[in-house]
Amino acid sequence: MPDLTFFRVPLLAAVLGVGGCAFISSDQTAEALKANADKHASFQIAVSPTLACPKAARMLSWCAGGPNYHYRCHTSGDGSRAELSGTLEAIYRTEYFMVTEFVKGGGDTTVTVHQHDSVLVYDYAPMMEAYFAGTAGCQPR
Repeated sequence: MPDLTFFRVPLLAAVLGVGGCAFISSDQTAEALKANADKHASFQIAVSPTLACPKAARMLSWCAGGPNYHYRCHTSGDGSRAELSGTLEAIYRTEYFMVTEFVKGGGDTTVTVHQHDSVLVYDYAPMMEAYFAGTAGCQPR
């Protein structure tokens, strides 16, 4: 019988990866991420939620992308709220690593970023704040 010692570690890693171990977050819904987030940050912008969310999603897709990272917007019917979710989509599950809420209030929009703190996750609040202020180093084309 052949010696299979060489294949034990890669095989174990493959089994753990396919078996349901989280890569970034164990949160599988936006609500769970908001409750379990490591960081919460808020700032004000002068852009409506209906415009801010897709602009932020486009910028993050360009400047903070990664393999299987997806950014999606969900906007309320009246346009007063929007939610941007950042997910890592693997073969067997979707993990939420960032949720940003855009809420219209008065003349400004309040942006609240909920995210996990991980080596694989960017620090989204300063990146978005700089983008909306026009001082970001990365601009989508």
